[in-house]
Amino acid sequence: MSTISNLIKTSGAIKYGTFKLASGVESSYYIDKYLFETQPEVLGPIADKIAEMLSTSKIDVIAGPELGAVPLVTAVSLRTGIPAAFIRKNTKGHGTQSRVEGNLGQGQSVALLEDVTTTGSTMLDSIDFIEAAIGANISRLIVVVDRNEGATENFNNKGFDLEYLAQIGTDIAID
Repeated sequence: MSTISNLIKTSGAIKYGTFKLASGVESSYYIDKYLFETQPEVLGPIADKIAEMLSTSKIDVIAGPELGAVPLVTAVSLRTGIPAAFIRKNTKGHGTQSRVEGNLGQGQSVALLEDVTTTGSTMLDSIDFIEAAIGANISRLIVVVDRNEGATENFNNKGFDLEYLAQIGTDIAID
């Protein structure tokens, strides 16, 4: 088991019971991303690993969907010096009424980060918005934990490769 996997597991982020996931599917376990994203001793090494992964790429913006990816994107942005942007699920109803917080522009190369993915629907929605509405280019897709329930295949079907730090069934065994 990798160091990141150990950190996630010992953070208490993996909960057992009956949970309804964002995808609508019911699961016998839940990965509470806030338990690993709010602990500096866990988030720091995660940010370091993603920064290392991005070090060989020309990336203009690190982005992630609200709310879960905000701590992750911020931490990686601080590690790399690459500006951050956050993608809202819907247009904000006040102020700028934007779906993007931060600067994200046409033609920019984007690394899209997420904390946990099951089917990839949240990231796919963000990809569609970033590419169609903004005109930016998704260069990298990185998730901390892939639940190994179809996201990789869904991204491959859209022409993207999903990179992950840990995967259920490979790096993290679910009891």
